[in-house]
Amino acid sequence: MSVAVHRLVAALSSALARFPSRHGLCPVAWLTPLLMLGTLVASQPAAAHPHGWVDLRVTLRLDDQGRAVAMRQYWLLDPFYSLTLRQELAALEDDTSMEQRLDVLGSEILANLSQFDYYTHVTLDGEPVALGKATRQTTWLKGERVAFQMELPLAEPVAMAGHTLSYRIYDPTYYIEILHDPDAIAVQQGLVVSGLEGQDSALSCTPGITPADPDPSKVAEASMLDINATAPMDLGQYFAEVGSVSCEVADEQ
Repeated sequence: MSVAVHRLVAALSSALARFPSRHGLCPVAWLTPLLMLGTLVASQPAAAHPHGWVDLRVTLRLDDQGRAVAMRQYWLLDPFYSLTLRQELAALEDDTSMEQRLDVLGSEILANLSQFDYYTHVTLDGEPVALGKATRQTTWLKGERVAFQMELPLAEPVAMAGHTLSYRIYDPTYYIEILHDPDAIAVQQGLVVSGLEGQDSALSCTPGITPADPDPSKVAEASMLDINATAPMDLGQYFAEVGSVSCEVADEQ
């Protein structure tokens, strides 16, 4: 089994179905229906990375001292993959409820993502920031789509006054495309900051999301990778958006 397929299984515990790519790549990714919790069945050949996508929302949580302490990530899986997941969960022959089955699935996703640093890369003024162990996993159905949420703490709180915290969330092999939810961005909810109202000293923080702008050569490279190809481990970074939060001490009135 290829590295790319292993990474998909590890990250989302299954295969992904056909979907329309958001970078203009050929949408011909077909996979055979999944087996639950990380077992991949044989699949037909498919062309072009990525093979699935996630709509992302992020909340940067501050403590009362104006320090960034955690990132709450909300993932909304694409409709085709969600459909396959729902069908597999519904087909289980036991006495568990759908809510219980989703909780088991979410725990597996969280455990598997931990092996890859949760696909999350954080910097403060350009310097790497270490992450802790994600907690508070919740998995549920939002309409017909599967939603997954986790809280990812920073290893140590970092003071935000006069600083910029930036992050990128991506699958290194670009098997999965993770971009901020465009509907959330439209209402300024793609990246939000919580905790500003309880600060010891008033902070003014400005969030922003810089769209991915991959070089055409990288788009062409991704389009040549089928499901069995071994993608470069740095390919995903070229398609990753950059979320950033810059904070200053607010002027006293």
